[in-house]
Amino acid sequence: MRHRRSIDLMPREDAGDYGSTLDRLPEWYVLVAHCGKCRHQAQVDRRLIARTYGTDVPLARVPRILKCSRCQNRDGNKLLLGRLPRD
Repeated sequence: MRHRRSIDLMPREDAGDYGSTLDRLPEWYVLVAHCGKCRHQAQVDRRLIARTYGTDVPLARVPRILKCSRCQNRDGNKLLLGRLPRD
């Protein structure tokens, strides 16, 4: 799956090798939320989640925290990981 900014996205389940918590996830990964209702996608500020819930929050818990900014949905949301290009 590709984000509109041409960032390659993969489901969280495929990224298990990169860490199971926010603090273990490398900085070159971006978090993208996908709404289960309206299919809206938006980049998530991982530092805001870390400040609110702590850096040791499991990545499996993050989709339950998310709320769509377009339709206010909290059910069925997914977390996608995108890897930024490294030079």
